[in-house]
This record gives sequence, C-alpha cells and structure tokens, in this order.
Amino acid sequence: MKGLRNDLDGVRQAAAQSPKMSLSAMGNVIFELEGSEARVRHAEGGYSGFSPAIRIEEDELDRLYEYDYAMLEGLDRAAEGVAALRAAAEAADKAAFDKAVNQLRADLKTFDTAFKKRIEAITGTGVK
Repeated sequence: MKGLRNDLDGVRQAAAQSPKMSLSAMGNVIFELEGSEARVRHAEGGYSGFSPAIRIEEDELDRLYEYDYAMLEGLDRAAEGVAALRAAAEAADKAAFDKAVNQLRADLKTFDTAFKKRIEAITGTGVK
C-alpha cells in the first residue's frame, strides 16, 4: 500500500501542474488509502492456534481466502489504475482524470469492504 500511496503522491504533483485537475479529488483518494492502511496496520494479528476464543473451521477458512483474494484484486486494480490516472494528469485531461479517480476509489472500496468482511468473519461480528 505504501508504494501505491507514493505513486499517488507523484500523480498529485503532476496534477498540480494543471489548473483543470481537481487536487481535492486526489487528496480524498489519498486520504481513503491512508485510512485503509491504518485499518490494516492496526488490525489485530493472530492465528486461531494461539487464541482459543477464535476458531476457524475449514469452510470459514475458504471464505477468508475469498476475502483475501478480493482484497488483493482490489489493490492490484488500484495499482494498475495509477498509470491511467498519471496519463490523464500529465495530459491535463479532466474527464479522463475524473474517471480514473472514480475507478481508483471503487477499487480501494473493494479492498476495504473485503477487509472489513474478513474481520467480521474472524471475530463473528458480521450479520448472518
């Protein structure tokens, strides 16, 4: 995630060269990414073998793998979207820039939603 944040900082600098680009939109994306980073960084670690309060059964483990895959997929798509975002910023193409920002936000939301569902599944706090 840190690499993605650094890439977005570079795009923000490129976008700052054009008065057409919305730096507040970039700021919002970076803020959302930093929020996701903080949730991951401060999430409780652990393994069910060390904590008798949390037991993961095989079918639950399969579901956790699905959440893991969704998280990685969201981050991969976000990382791939940075190139389009950078190209739009450098070309001062506001429409393409706004579209790339919106797609990036959706990809980060995919990651964040999967992360939250994974935590709910582990802790048993999700709605069934």
